[in-house]
Amino acid sequence: MTTESMTGYGSGQRPLRGGTLTVEARSVNHRFLEASVRGPRWSLPLEGEVREAIKARFARGRFDVYLRLDESANGAPALDPAAARAFVDSLRALGRELGLPGEVDLPLLAAFRDALRPQEPSFAEEELRGPLLGALGEALESLAGMRRREGGALDRDLLGHLGEVERICAEIRGRVPEAREAIQARLRERLLKLAEGLALDAGRLEQELIYAAERGDISEELSRLASHIAQFRGMLAAPGPAGRKLDFLVQEMNREANTVASKSGDLPLTQRAVDLKSAIERIREQVQNVE
Repeated sequence: MTTESMTGYGSGQRPLRGGTLTVEARSVNHRFLEASVRGPRWSLPLEGEVREAIKARFARGRFDVYLRLDESANGAPALDPAAARAFVDSLRALGRELGLPGEVDLPLLAAFRDALRPQEPSFAEEELRGPLLGALGEALESLAGMRRREGGALDRDLLGHLGEVERICAEIRGRVPEAREAIQARLRERLLKLAEGLALDAGRLEQELIYAAERGDISEELSRLASHIAQFRGMLAAPGPAGRKLDFLVQEMNREANTVASKSGDLPLTQRAVDLKSAIERIREQVQNVE
């Protein structure tokens, strides 16, 4: 099994300056590869390397990477004078408005969390690169494992739906001779009714019936469907990303199914053609998440 899903999650950690750097990575389906990195300002210089690491490992998907450093690695808290002044002014104004006694003192100000903010650390690229890329590698490895497991489930579902398409095609193929006879019988009856009282050329009548049968012939469409199914199985088994190729192949399968439905002048055939389109649509939905 080589099918991989585009849905996954992974996380990794590395020690950094007395704290713990955590990297989380999530991916969902996307037509191309797109990566978004969200972290503190000190991570900005290495965001390009994070994206390159993702591109080196995956072919498709929308990736969201989150960087977080626990508070133990932050600097000592620093006073935010603007926040402190705003807090004091607001309390004093409220006291005057409501006629409340009391003064704003340091213990009360210290309890206001926004007045003291942890100092955001700064890192040289050399200090940050090893821990960050190490944690990222661990997160991407975990994410890739989940994508492989999800891919196994996708593979089983796709093969199951593909088997259903094959069974329906076999039923349609088996119905074709009977449907051809039924269509010709209806056409013969219609022509005889329209020409009632007139002499008909028997040879011309048979020729028209043959033309009608040829117009409704779906053997080529069924043969191409069989070829598409074989190619689909081969792509699933082959190594490497196949999502885009599979998506194109499903479009071709759907085109053949539409032609079968439009050509079938027989009610049972039309009903099976509708079932065929439904089975192909289920494959199309699943293929959207194949890398």
